[in-house]
Order: sequence, then C-alpha cells, then structure tokens
Amino acid sequence: MFRWVEHTGELELDVEAESEEGVLAEAASALAEILSDGTEGDGERLLQTVVVEAPDPAALLAAWLEELVFLSETEGFVPERLVELSLADCALSAVVEGRRGEPRTLVKAVTFHRLRLAREGVRWYGRVVFDV
Repeated sequence: MFRWVEHTGELELDVEAESEEGVLAEAASALAEILSDGTEGDGERLLQTVVVEAPDPAALLAAWLEELVFLSETEGFVPERLVELSLADCALSAVVEGRRGEPRTLVKAVTFHRLRLAREGVRWYGRVVFDV
C-alpha cells in the first residue's frame, strides 16, 4: 500500500508493507505510476537489471528509486512491473520490465529529506520525497 502526499515542487511517497522487499516493490510501483502515461504503450519491451548498494536501508530505498529515475531519463525506460527483487544486507538486485517511451513526469531528484525505511512492529514503512 502506498499514498502520495503533495508538496510545493515535491511529491512525498509513504509506503507500508509486510516486508522490506515489499516496501521496495511498492515504491517501484508508485514511481512507475507517475512515470507512465497510464497506457500499455507500444514502445519496445525491455528488461532492465538494476543493482544498487547503500550504507543503510533508507539510503538503499533512495538509491533504488534514483536508478529507476536515471534509466527513465537517460534511456527512455518506462518501468511497468517488477519481475524479480532480492536483498542481501544493504544491496539490492532486481529485474524490472518496462518499455521504451517518454516518461510522463520529470523527476528531478530523489531527496534524502524525511527519508525513511524501517520496521515498526510487524510492518515495514518507507518514505521518500521526490523533487519534481
């Protein structure tokens, strides 16, 4: 489950899931939602492998989303669904399916403002703010 919180020039994403992997997957789905124009599109189908590391879980969330934003800007990759995701310590490896196209929303940056990825009780929570 995720929800968007609007700010001036920013979008805040709050995510809740049963696992750390679940938060990372939901965050990717949310980003795909703002990058997609809502159609399947007829661009070339692509699989992208993403590998990122970070010093802590929250920074890993930011690095993961930064890499997806980078791919959308530099390669016209519009992510559509997560095929595979694995975590080991503060390293992530994923395969993302998508298409070549024009991302709908320009995300300027994934910020560290209010960044969070933590377990509370039996649930995991994440928060990230995008500069748009």
